[in-house]
Amino acid sequence: MKTPIISLLLLTLPLVSAQAASFDLTDNNSEIRVDDRNGITIWYVDGSPDNVFLSNYYYRIGPTGNESPFFDGLGTPTVTQPTGNQLELTYTGTELQAVVNYELLGGDLGSSRSFIDKSVTLTNLSGQNLDFHLFDYSDFDIKFDQANQKDQAIALDFGTIILNSATKPLSILTQVSPTPSHYEIADFVTLYNKFFNDLDGPTTLPDNPPLNVPFPIPPSDNAFAFQWDFNLNAGESVTFNSQFNYAPVPEPSGLFSLIGLGILGGISLTRRVK
Repeated sequence: MKTPIISLLLLTLPLVSAQAASFDLTDNNSEIRVDDRNGITIWYVDGSPDNVFLSNYYYRIGPTGNESPFFDGLGTPTVTQPTGNQLELTYTGTELQAVVNYELLGGDLGSSRSFIDKSVTLTNLSGQNLDFHLFDYSDFDIKFDQANQKDQAIALDFGTIILNSATKPLSILTQVSPTPSHYEIADFVTLYNKFFNDLDGPTTLPDNPPLNVPFPIPPSDNAFAFQWDFNLNAGESVTFNSQFNYAPVPEPSGLFSLIGLGILGGISLTRRVK
């Protein structure tokens, strides 16, 4: 169960001086909540229960130190919300600007289909090259069941992970680009401590488990992350994209043999404590 473990972890969270804010996006059968510090913290499809605990970007400049969300490193963003299903957050510091965009595309009511398109554009403002490390971390819970969450994730390649429910005919397909340097699928506490609660210093994801090997066995609660290591030249801008496709699969008994189902039809932390 997540509740007692995460309750203890929350006691060690870093203090944040600025007040974080949340924004709701809706489209057809879907709703997400985006927190300007913690990323996506709610994802409802055809009503409750929720399907995400946390999905957010973290970054580090240089080979040492901890990772942080853009909010902690760059401050409160400027906000643009042109439509009810789109949001842009622009974080600007002395060295770096990060522009994060979210778009939600919901399916028909009762279709169990929903799609989130997320991107970040990084611009080097420092006048010198930056040794940059970007992470996209997600802890999804398909139709969250606090007492008995049973999901299993498979890395199809370095940029594609599919999360299948062991108890419901549903999956979340995650695809990112460009191809990451590393990835990891692990139990939720391990990745929570690497990023949200950052207890481990500089992170390099270990490319575990191997491609096409499901984790965990038996299905349980898990999370995953992607890592990009690159040199961000002075004045350069680079964009990274993530897409999350929530969709039904044919039969619960066949969920973990669906390695080839990479193309599925589709279009706040305060809400609960793990």
